Amino acid sequence: MLILSRRQGENLIVDLDESADPNLTVGELFADGPIEIVVLGSRGTVKLGIGAPQELVILRDELD
Repeated sequence: MLILSRRQGENLIVDLDESADPNLTVGELFADGPIEIVVLGSRGTVKLGIGAPQELVILRDELD
């Protein structure tokens, strides 16, 4: 699980990994289950836990 903190107005980017087959269907991508986002805490920032398939890349928008 990836854990990130975000402040108001900050974003996350979810995209297909460069090494993943671009012809993957949605069914194949989510065959092991959905993306799970859990709020782990909030004190000025929100701490998020994100569980997603390895074929997806999750980046802070400032790194994209």
